[in-house]
Amino acid sequence: MTALVLLPVEVGAHAFVRRTEPRMSANLAESPSQVRIWFDGPVERMYLDVRVESEDKRRVDKTDARLNPDDDTLVEVGLPRLPPGRYRVFWSVVARDGHKREGSFSFLVK
Repeated sequence: MTALVLLPVEVGAHAFVRRTEPRMSANLAESPSQVRIWFDGPVERMYLDVRVESEDKRRVDKTDARLNPDDDTLVEVGLPRLPPGRYRVFWSVVARDGHKREGSFSFLVK
């Protein structure tokens, strides 16, 4: 006789982006002081990366990507004052279930 063991499965644990600041494709009157990305589940502190680049592919963020200490679904990176132009945010995280997710979005500073 074979026994069937059912293990709990965590549904939706792949860390999908819930929202961003600035919003994806936003047109901003002023430079934001940081980029914030909220995920729909916790992400691993040791396996996250956020990079912000100008149109000429030059890195412009403060290289201080971090998980918010009070919210394990919020990843942040600081920005200096950005001149007008289009910027692309590249992100990569590993969800608590071990699945890696990555993506990008852009915003415009007028």
